[in-house]
Amino acid sequence: MEYSSVQQLRRKQQEVFIDLDVLNCPICYEPLAIPVFQCDMGHVACHVCWPKLKRKCPICALPIGNKRCKAMESVLRSFNVPCPNAHLGCTKSVPYGGDSDHEKKYCRFAICSCPEIVNECSYTGSLDDLLGHYITHHQLKEGCLFIFGMPRTVRMPINDKVFVITILRRILMFAVQCFREPSGVYVAVNCIAPLAPEVGKFSYRISYSSNGRICCSHKSLEMKRVLRVSSQTPQDDDCMFVPNRLLRGEVLEMELCISEVENMFVIRSCMGLNDV
Repeated sequence: MEYSSVQQLRRKQQEVFIDLDVLNCPICYEPLAIPVFQCDMGHVACHVCWPKLKRKCPICALPIGNKRCKAMESVLRSFNVPCPNAHLGCTKSVPYGGDSDHEKKYCRFAICSCPEIVNECSYTGSLDDLLGHYITHHQLKEGCLFIFGMPRTVRMPINDKVFVITILRRILMFAVQCFREPSGVYVAVNCIAPLAPEVGKFSYRISYSSNGRICCSHKSLEMKRVLRVSSQTPQDDDCMFVPNRLLRGEVLEMELCISEVENMFVIRSCMGLNDV
């Protein structure tokens, strides 16, 4: 093939990548994703619209059953577009209109939400920008600065709902959350970050004392990473529970230790496992 022909072919391929509308569902105009269904005339429907059509094509009125459009599905499998987080700095490509492990598990630029839920802050941004936003627009509480592997006391009014923790010389944010229920208070700790491997994994141990004795505690060998804090009370195995009879007023005084999973010696010390 001559050089000019190769250049023409490349230009045609670029035009296909730019004209993304041809890969939208003609019914809802959302990006098509596998599976794609078609009627006897070849009109396609996405997997979301298809169950609503009652086996009748809205374009030509011919039957539309379980027949898949293999040609369109092949195009979708081979067609990549920039990651939805490209505007935040991601340079990876993902399949057009389909579920992507990159977005769910590997993209460190996944959008995180501000944990300031009491004042209903609507800010969203990348992990790199979230801490800067919080420091600029909200108030970090006393005792919020932690060092990995070193226990610290957290004094948290239950009505505050969220206590944000930062790590020395890191851009990470952790959220200690209180959930008031009729029987007592549930306390959960999460890292506000994507699941991307380069973020790291973390463990923690939290305890609550009454009359000088530890009466409630919880430890996790791998802390959950979340893109936004939840207002839903967590399951018992994901948090510490303090019953009403052990509460002393409306402020919880707890001891918390957060560690990086890679440092196994520090983890065992933090979790109280060295003597096991």
